[in-house]
Amino acid sequence: MRLGLEAGDPTPELAAELAITGVPIDGGALVEHGVQAALAPLRKHSLSVCQIGAFGFNPVSDDAEAAQAQTQLLNQIIPLAADTGCRYITLGPGNHHPSGFGHYDLRNTTDDAIHAYAQAIKPLAELAEKHDAVLCIEAYLKGVVRSAESFLAVQDQVGSDRLRCNVDPSSLYAGLHDFLTPMPLVEKTIAGLAGHVGLVHVKELGVEEGFHLQMGLTPITAGHTDWGRFLTLVEPHLPEDSWVILEHILSADQARSSHRYLSDAAHRAGVSLA
Repeated sequence: MRLGLEAGDPTPELAAELAITGVPIDGGALVEHGVQAALAPLRKHSLSVCQIGAFGFNPVSDDAEAAQAQTQLLNQIIPLAADTGCRYITLGPGNHHPSGFGHYDLRNTTDDAIHAYAQAIKPLAELAEKHDAVLCIEAYLKGVVRSAESFLAVQDQVGSDRLRCNVDPSSLYAGLHDFLTPMPLVEKTIAGLAGHVGLVHVKELGVEEGFHLQMGLTPITAGHTDWGRFLTLVEPHLPEDSWVILEHILSADQARSSHRYLSDAAHRAGVSLA
């Protein structure tokens, strides 16, 4: 499995330091500046694109104008993907609230939301087929696509192999039980997405001290996910040209410690991760 890194502005330098070969690029910047300019910082360090981000895609948003603008942007991103050397474009999960990944809206759980998301993405999947691109939904607890089951409901209506789902179980941890014992949900998610896997994202969730439950991102060294087991489970389902992306890294020290931790877990599990 190929390893990528997302660590903000210093990503290319940190990836080169750690001999990580893949880094993501922003789809909006790709359209605005063109392929050559977007890839220039990567080529400086002999890096490859591991993901094209289009997280703002939110066709069910109540902000119809913003939703249309993001859909138009995605129509421009898809034809450029092949020229970057990466087929994988990651999309938001859909949210009636315009915040996308922020606030929650109960309408996200309805069949109507699934249908609206599927109808919006179907022509984009057809465009992806023409340009050898893959659209990867970032399933998220607050979104329309919030589980393996909800992704499959969308996929059933779209019917294209160019629509896949990222494996990112920590985005689905719903409470203290999932945080403390995440592997049952990890196993269920990976099994549910078999045959539909896009990219793999590695990040961790933690519980903050306080009277009420407050959960947020934490370094993978501080959580409860068995990353060796995780990689062993997902490896058979990962396409050869896909990536495992270590993401939401906030500092150089965190990048180094997380990379070492994940590499050690892969080694102990007998999984190739480079």
